[in-house]
Amino acid sequence: MKMSKKKRLHPISVVANIVKQLKDAILPIILVIIVGNKTISSMWDIAVPFAIIIYTIVIGIVSWIRFTYRLEEGELRIEYGVFVRKKRYIPFERIQGISISQGFLQRMFGVVKVNVETAGNQLGEAEAVLTAVTREEAKQLQRLIQKSKEKTGAIENILPQDESTTSFAQNDQELEQETKNIIFSMSFWEIFQVAVTSGGAFGVISAIVIFVLQFDDIIPYEKLYKDAQKFIAHGMFYTVVTIILIFIAAYIISIIQNMMRYAFFTVEKAGENIIISRGLLERKKIAIPTERVQGIVVKENIIRRWFGYASVYIIHAGGAFNEGDPESIVLCPLIEKERIASVILSCLPDYSLNHEFIAPPKRARIRYMVRPLYFLLLPVCIVAYWLRPWGLLLLLLLPMASYFGYLSYRFAGWSISNYQLALRSRFLNVRTVYMLKNRIQSMEFSYNWFQQRKGLGTISATVMSGIGGAQGEVIDLDKEDLQTIYTWFKRTKGE
Repeated sequence: MKMSKKKRLHPISVVANIVKQLKDAILPIILVIIVGNKTISSMWDIAVPFAIIIYTIVIGIVSWIRFTYRLEEGELRIEYGVFVRKKRYIPFERIQGISISQGFLQRMFGVVKVNVETAGNQLGEAEAVLTAVTREEAKQLQRLIQKSKEKTGAIENILPQDESTTSFAQNDQELEQETKNIIFSMSFWEIFQVAVTSGGAFGVISAIVIFVLQFDDIIPYEKLYKDAQKFIAHGMFYTVVTIILIFIAAYIISIIQNMMRYAFFTVEKAGENIIISRGLLERKKIAIPTERVQGIVVKENIIRRWFGYASVYIIHAGGAFNEGDPESIVLCPLIEKERIASVILSCLPDYSLNHEFIAPPKRARIRYMVRPLYFLLLPVCIVAYWLRPWGLLLLLLLPMASYFGYLSYRFAGWSISNYQLALRSRFLNVRTVYMLKNRIQSMEFSYNWFQQRKGLGTISATVMSGIGGAQGEVIDLDKEDLQTIYTWFKRTKGE
């Protein structure tokens, strides 16, 4: 199979792209039909959706015809564009990794989706996406780029000297030859618990609002505002019930999304790779070399902490695979806290999670309790006055915020060993970051005037993650503790 000739994607990519575009256009179509100008003939309700569908189908077919890719002269060359012809040449030495996934349509036709990640792509976005290619072509693409990078050794220009290895997952054939050990998996009940306790309702509502705002030119906001005023005039009870129903619907949507996302979640160890697979409609499989793991994050939200559960994330030196979040590679979506240490020992034995944390001094307690009030006091008082007398109930938020500040003080802490630094912080959720000393990119100690008066300071440590970094931070530690950490870090860098 010659990769130097121009090739087109599998024809199923036309269907995949059309389905994706129509899915994104469903809400605008509904809005046009519902809130459109009713003085126009009823043909409007048929003509607009029909025109959008026809336009999407035509653009999808033409885009597929004009999209070609090939490997030539050490580059992945892609040509695309409907009205304007564009060319994108990606040198092999810039490619950091290739991920392969399968959506529902790809699985039906035996093809895969390939995401190409480079050092300079925007966080959470792949440099190039091949929507539908055969698995053989994807493997060949991996092998050719891998061989080219091994010959040039160009990856050393991208990574620090002590990490001069590629972020490529070995191809499926090589991974199959190694003994796989299932480290972690989830039952249906555990997946349901993840979905229920994820708290994604606000995310769903925010996504809908942001999407709707993109079509402000066709949405009659004045009409909607007047309709909303009339609705609210019927009584506060109906308004509150409507808001509650909206949140319930968003919560249900969030549960369904998370159950599909984490279905068949499995973590395996094959040689020096951690293989994470998940997904119902779109199967995703990522193989992460252990030497590219920069740190571990353990998160405990309020609900999960009550039941003794937590979530574990991997900080990975990648970008597009992380979906825009340096901590979005989930190692364990939901796990009993007692099991975390054993799971980490099985896949990342260099890390140790059984250390005692040193808390901030008692003189920092009042600062933790007062700090949330800096942001809440003025707006809460203004809104409480404006909505009085019922608005005065909002004043109860102030002691609640102080209580959460006290909890932040109770859970904050740090721990060091010969090779590892751990930083723990909390406001609503507990977040603990574990970093090996040779992975820490920078460490910062800061003191404001109020901290200096009490002999306190703040520490933040950063490790590489994508084009930016991920960090851990603890506020108001004793200056002597900060000096201890600085001495440890300085000695580390000098070794």
